[in-house]
Amino acid sequence: MTPECELRIEIARNIIDECEVLFSAQAWKFYQRSGRGYLYLHQVVNIQHEGGNDFSITESESVIKRVHYAAQGSEAWTMMTLSKAAKEQPLEYAQFYHVIDTYKPKTQYVVVVGFNYGTDATEDWFLRQPEVPPMKAYTMVRCRPQEFGVDFL
Repeated sequence: MTPECELRIEIARNIIDECEVLFSAQAWKFYQRSGRGYLYLHQVVNIQHEGGNDFSITESESVIKRVHYAAQGSEAWTMMTLSKAAKEQPLEYAQFYHVIDTYKPKTQYVVVVGFNYGTDATEDWFLRQPEVPPMKAYTMVRCRPQEFGVDFL
């Protein structure tokens, strides 16, 4: 794994950890409305190579308001299954589809973090089992949304 890839995964994990209760709540809300699927958030990073193995990275602003849900059978789901990445990585995507089919919505959720656009685009997915289960997180955030940085849930 390249240093850039490791850094992207670290950034993704940090974002998820920072927003875990909110993402858990959103996952439950969307699951109740649309069924099995995954949260998707997009992060733009600018990697500046400084020569050799040295590089710096600049992240875009907060992603909290840019989280989407792709439910099985939705247009977003269909586009993902037909994507170039899905065709080029059939084993990775087969594993991903299996996780979507088998995760436990009351205690787990799936989140995909997409980075950048075009030829620099990458995606990493994570099966999360948060300390605050999705159903409980939904109740917490719905009752006190401002504490979690949103106007409503």
